[in-house]
Amino acid sequence: MVYTRWLYVAFAGAFILRIWIGITAQGYENDMNTFIAWGQRLVDKGPGGFYEEGYFADYPPGYLYILYLLSALRGLFGLTHGSAGEMLLFKMPAILSDLVLGVLIYKIGSKKLGGGMAMGLMLLYLFNPAVLMDSSAWGQADSFFMIFLLLSIMGAADKTFIRSAIFFAIAVLVKPQALIFTPVLMFAFYHHRAWKQLAYGALYGLGAFILLAAPFFWNNGGFIGLIDLYKSTLSSYPYSTVNAFNLYALTGPMWSAMDVTWLGITYRVWGFIFILAAVAAAAYYSFRKDRKELSKSYFIAIVLIAVVFVLGTKMHERYIYPALILCLFSYMESKDRRFLTMFLGFTLTQYINVGYTLAHLNAGGNPPTDGIVIVTSIANLGLLVYTLYTGYMVYIRKQIKPLAPPATAAEHYAADLALAESIRPLEAAGKSKFRLQRKDWIWMLAITAVYTVIALVNLGSTKAPETLWEPAAIGESFYADLGQSRQLENVKIFGGVGTGKFKLEFSETPDVWGSPLDVSEDVGNVFIWKSQPLNVAARYVKLTVTSPGFTLNEIAFYEQGGNKTPLPVAGVTPDAGAAAKRGEPANLFDEQSLVPAHSNFMNSTYFDEIYHARTAYEHFHGIVAYENTHPPLGKILIGAGMELFGVNPFGWRIIGTLFGAAMLPLIYMMGLRLFGRTRYAALAAGLFALDFMHFTQTRISTIDVYGVFFIMLMFYFMQRYFTMNFYRVPLRKTLVPLFWAGLFFGIGVASKWIVLYGGAGLAVMLALSLFDRYREYKAAGRMLAEGKLGDQEIKTACRTADRSFWKNTIITLASCVGFFVIIPVIVYSLSFIPVLSVTTEGYTIKGLIDAQKNMYNYHSQLVATHPFSSSWWEWPFMKRPVWFFSGGEGLPEGQVSSIVTMGNPLIWWTGIFAMLGAVWLTIRNKEKHLYMLWIAFLSQYVPWMLVPRETFLYHYFAMVPFIILAIVYVMKQLDSRVPGASKIRYAYVAAAAILFIMFYPVLSGMQVSADYVNIVLRWFPSWVF
Repeated sequence: MVYTRWLYVAFAGAFILRIWIGITAQGYENDMNTFIAWGQRLVDKGPGGFYEEGYFADYPPGYLYILYLLSALRGLFGLTHGSAGEMLLFKMPAILSDLVLGVLIYKIGSKKLGGGMAMGLMLLYLFNPAVLMDSSAWGQADSFFMIFLLLSIMGAADKTFIRSAIFFAIAVLVKPQALIFTPVLMFAFYHHRAWKQLAYGALYGLGAFILLAAPFFWNNGGFIGLIDLYKSTLSSYPYSTVNAFNLYALTGPMWSAMDVTWLGITYRVWGFIFILAAVAAAAYYSFRKDRKELSKSYFIAIVLIAVVFVLGTKMHERYIYPALILCLFSYMESKDRRFLTMFLGFTLTQYINVGYTLAHLNAGGNPPTDGIVIVTSIANLGLLVYTLYTGYMVYIRKQIKPLAPPATAAEHYAADLALAESIRPLEAAGKSKFRLQRKDWIWMLAITAVYTVIALVNLGSTKAPETLWEPAAIGESFYADLGQSRQLENVKIFGGVGTGKFKLEFSETPDVWGSPLDVSEDVGNVFIWKSQPLNVAARYVKLTVTSPGFTLNEIAFYEQGGNKTPLPVAGVTPDAGAAAKRGEPANLFDEQSLVPAHSNFMNSTYFDEIYHARTAYEHFHGIVAYENTHPPLGKILIGAGMELFGVNPFGWRIIGTLFGAAMLPLIYMMGLRLFGRTRYAALAAGLFALDFMHFTQTRISTIDVYGVFFIMLMFYFMQRYFTMNFYRVPLRKTLVPLFWAGLFFGIGVASKWIVLYGGAGLAVMLALSLFDRYREYKAAGRMLAEGKLGDQEIKTACRTADRSFWKNTIITLASCVGFFVIIPVIVYSLSFIPVLSVTTEGYTIKGLIDAQKNMYNYHSQLVATHPFSSSWWEWPFMKRPVWFFSGGEGLPEGQVSSIVTMGNPLIWWTGIFAMLGAVWLTIRNKEKHLYMLWIAFLSQYVPWMLVPRETFLYHYFAMVPFIILAIVYVMKQLDSRVPGASKIRYAYVAAAAILFIMFYPVLSGMQVSADYVNIVLRWFPSWVF
C-alpha cells in the first residue's frame, strides 16, 4: 500500500496529460472524421444497416460498438462537428485504454517484481511519447485493441486457454492484425496438449466472435458477409509499405505496388516469404528449449510482430505498437534488462515513424524517403536483429542480464572513496603538465608548412584592376577612341560592386551611333571578367548609363584576327559637365596589362565569392552592403586581406587560407591534449591536411572557415576546463579556459551562426563537469559524516569540497554569464559597426535587432532549389559534392578545370564508424575527458536535422575535425589491442595521401583530362564535377 498515493498521482497526471494532448493535438483528420462518420451511421441506421455495398468501412464490428456509443453521447451532449469536445470524445477510448494497460502493467509487475519496479514500468508506459502520440494525439484504437490481445497472451502464458481464446476472438473482432499473433496461442495449446481446452476455447472464442458480429451481419450476408469483410480488409492497401519505416522504405519509394520487383522478386512474394519467416522464427524460440515454459509467449509475440513489421509488406506506421508493452511483459517474465533496451529502441522508432507520418498526412501528403525515414528504417532493422539476438541469449543460451542490484554499503563506501581520491590535491596545484616537446614543434610546423605551400599554389592572381568608375545618373556617358577603325570581335568587362545596366554603341565618327549592345551588371558579375561577343567595325565606342548603381573597373576591346591583346585606347571623352559618383571613365582603360586571356578562378570570383568578397569590399569602403545574410565578422576578415593584398583573388582568399593552415597546429594541439602522444597529434594534423573539404573550403573566399576555426578553438578550451577540478586547482585558474571558450564562442557567432549550435555542446560539457563536482561534494560529505577517513590529505580535501562546492559553483556560473553571454553579445554587436554605421539611420539598437530579424527570415524562409543541395543524412556518405567552379574557356579540347568541395572518402566513410565507436568506447571505458569528441560532433550535427531550408555538403565541414579526432582515437585503441597496429596507421595515412593526390586536380582547379575526371574520379553518378 506504500505506492497507493503515488499510483493515484501517476494516473491523474497521465490522464490530465492525455486530455491536454487530446484537445490541443489535431490528430489525423481523415481518421477522426471517418470514426465520427461511422458512429453517426450506426446511430442513423443501426448495426444491421451499417455495412452496405459501396460504403467504405474496413473495420470489423469490434470497435464499431465503441463508435456507436460515442456518437450517441455526442448527440446527447449536443457536441458540434469539429469542436474540441467532439475530438476529445472520440479520442477518449484510446486514452482510457492506455490507463487500463497501465493498471495491468502494475498489477502483473507487482506480483513478478514488486511494487517499486512495477511502478517504474507503469510510468515508462503511461508517459511514453510513442504511446501518447498514438492514442492522445492521433486518436487511434491501438491501445483498445491491445487490451484484448494482451489479455489473450496473458491467458496463454498462465495456461488459462479458454480465457485466452475468448479474448483473442475479441481482439480479432477489433482489428484483424490480431491474426498475426495466432501462432502464440497455437504453440501454447500444442505444447500442453490441451486438446479439450482447445476445443472449448475454439467453441467459446468462435461463439463470442459470432455473437458480437451477428447484429452487423444477420441481415447482411451472414457469416459469409463477415468472412468477405475480413478478406477485403486484409487485402486492402496493396503496397510495399504504407508509411512504415521498414525494409521496403529502403528498397524503393514507399507505397510501391505489390507487383513491383525487388531483387527479381515481387513485393507480394516477399511479403509471403517473410510471413513464413516470422512463423518459423517464432516456432524456433517456442520449440527449441523448454517448450512448456509459456512465459516466453510475450517474446514470441514480439518476434512475430517485429519480423512482420520490419520485413513484411502492407505495413502501416503504427503496426509495431504492440511490441512496446510486450517488451515490458517480457522483462517481467525474464528479468533481462535487454528487453528494456528493446522497449526504449522501439519507443524511439515508433515515435518518429508515427509523429513524422502524422505531420505529413496532416499537411496533405506522405513522408518522403528522406534521411529521417532512412535512418529510422535502418534502426528498425537493427532492433529486429537485436530482438532475435536477445531471444537467443535469454531463451536458448539461458544467459540472463539482470538490472544491476542496489549497491551494498561496502560498495557505496568504495565508490565514495574513489570520488574522494579524485579530489586529492595535486602536487603542483594548477600547474599543467602539458608541454610541447621539440619533436612536437617539428611535426606540427612541418605539416603546417607543407600544407601552406600547397594551399598557396595557384590560390589566385595577386593583380586585378582596382581603379574604377561609378556613374551617378541615368544618361551619363563617355566615348573611347580606338585610334582607327577596327573590326571588333569581343569586349571584356571587369565589374565591381553594385548592379545596373549600360549600353555600348559603335561608330566611325563620334556623333552618330549604332549597333547598340545592352549590358547588365548584376549580382553574379562582381569581380568577374565577363566577355561579350561583338561583330562590328568602329573607331569609337560609346557607353551610356541606362540604370545606375553599378561599378566598372576595366574594359578591354579585341580585334578580329588580332593577337589576343587588348586594343589600345587613344583617348576617352566624358560628357561635358558629367560628375561621376566615384572615379572617371579613363580609369576603365588604365590597367589593360591586367586583362587576362581567359576568365577563370585565378582572376575572378566563383561560387559564393560573388557575395562574400563583394560584401567584404563594401564593409571597408563605406558602402551599404548588398546582402546581410550572415554576421559580418567573417567578411570583415576577408576584407582585411583585400586591404593588405589588394582587391584581387589572392587578396580576398588569403586570410581564409591562412586560417585553414592555422587549423592544423590547432588540431595538433587538440590531439596532443586528448591522446598525450606525438604520433596521435601528428596523425590528426596530417589527416586534416589531407581532407579535401578542408583544402577547398579554406581556399575559397567564403566564411565557413572562420566559423569552423572558432568552433575548434572554443571546444579546445572547454575541453581544458573539462579536465580541471576546482577542488584540486585554484578556482581562478579554472575560469581562464572558460573565458577563452566564451570569447571564441562570441567571435565565432559573429562570423557565422553555425557556432551557436556548438554553444549547446559547450553547455553540456559545463553541466557534466559541474555534475561531477556535485557528486564529489556529496561523496565528501558522506565520508566526513562516517568519520572513517584515516588519510589526512583526503580528509582535508573532503572538507574543502564540502565547504566550497556551492561557492565555487555559483562563481563559475556567474562567470559563465559574463563569458558566454555578455562578452559574446558585446563582440557580436561591435562586429556590426561597419554594416550599420553606413546606413541612413546609423548604428542603433533597433538597426542591430532588425539585422538579426532579416538574417533569420532569410534562412528560415529560403525555399530556392539548387542542383547540388543535399540533406543532412547524405553528408557523411558524400552523396552530392558541391561543384564550385567549372572552367572551359580557353582550354584545349578534352581538358577541364574544376573545383569541387567534398571529403576525402577514406576519412569521411571510416569516420562514420569511428564516431560511433568513439561514443561507445568512451562511455564504456569512462574516458570522460574524451567526451568532447562526440559532444562537439553532435552539437554541430543534430541541429541540422531540424533545419527545413535547403542545405549543402559543406555544412558538414564543422563536424570534420571531430570525425578526424575520433579516427585517431580508434587508431589509439587499435595500438593498445592489436600487435603491429602502427602499420595500419601508416597505411591509412598513405591511402589518404594517395586519394588527395588523385583528386587534387578537381580540388584546386588544375587543368586535367576530362577522361581522367569522368573515368577515374567520378565514382558515382551523383558525383558531378
